Amino acid sequence: MEIKQKSIILGLGFACGIIVMLLIAFVLMGGNKDNPRGAVTQQIIEDNKKEISSLKEELANAEKTLKQSQDGKTQQQLIDLQPTAYSLFKIYYNYNQSQTTNEERQKEVATLVASEVAQKLFPLSADKSSSDYGMIQSHLNSLQVYAQPQTGTSITAFVDCDYTASAGDLKSNVPHYIFQVTYDTKGKKITGMTELGKVGK
Repeated sequence: MEIKQKSIILGLGFACGIIVMLLIAFVLMGGNKDNPRGAVTQQIIEDNKKEISSLKEELANAEKTLKQSQDGKTQQQLIDLQPTAYSLFKIYYNYNQSQTTNEERQKEVATLVASEVAQKLFPLSADKSSSDYGMIQSHLNSLQVYAQPQTGTSITAFVDCDYTASAGDLKSNVPHYIFQVTYDTKGKKITGMTELGKVGK
């Protein structure tokens, strides 16, 4: 669609150029309003002005449509990012140490993130660790994605997580735990992640 719209813009520009050249030719050849030849020339000039005005309007509409198309593409990429982030952090926070391992979770997120991100989020060494307070569990309560302007084929976004964690009898709700992620719009994967930590109390 974008190529077609650019072709429309170029075509309209070319047509405008031809009309302007014809307009100049008629002015040079024409007389004044007091003779028939001048009257005909004046009418042609007025008609050409109207046609040029119409073409300018079409050109403006084509440029507007092209811009909307680009905005729509960006919007679609953001729509792709949101479920990817949600699926990833759902696996990350909906966790029961007695029922799953990080090795299994790395496999679950293989289609969502680059391998280095999976290894960072789910280190295999954690499968051998334990808490003095009992088995660790957590649950994702909500998630918000705040995207920044796109750079090249990547989108950087802040992911705001609200989750509840427990170990034995201890339980804590953690609102506004922030991650910064980089999303590859072509590969449709999260390729980078930085843990920024908790915001507020």
